[in-house]
Amino acid sequence: MAFREKIDWLSFAVILLGFSAYFWIFPYGVGDREGLAAQAGLLIALAIIFTIVMTIAATLLALMRPRDANAPADERDRNITRRASGIAYYVLIVGLAGCFALAHITRDLVLVLNAVLAAAVVAELVRLGLQIRFYRTGA
Repeated sequence: MAFREKIDWLSFAVILLGFSAYFWIFPYGVGDREGLAAQAGLLIALAIIFTIVMTIAATLLALMRPRDANAPADERDRNITRRASGIAYYVLIVGLAGCFALAHITRDLVLVLNAVLAAAVVAELVRLGLQIRFYRTGA
């Protein structure tokens, strides 16, 4: 398995687990200040945890295979990234269109912001999942 594919797997798992926990704890918008502060605090904690986990894991992977970690992206890597990002872009656009509709229906700012966050997370998971698939299938 290539270094970039391992990083994609790790990113996919960390994002999926972290945001699954986030959306489990806060499934809907929070109306009061205390709930909103708790939600913001959890997002900050998730960002810090993501950074620490990804830094440690990438460092360990790079130490195990320094040649792979330092290799520049070749044409195949760039093609995989471009194709996956292009598809994920459309997923993001559809998700954001749904968020605009939700904004007109509910008028709940916190719910809409969480929906925007969910759209971005889903698009990133699609991008990472497609990159993994393209690495696996040789596309």
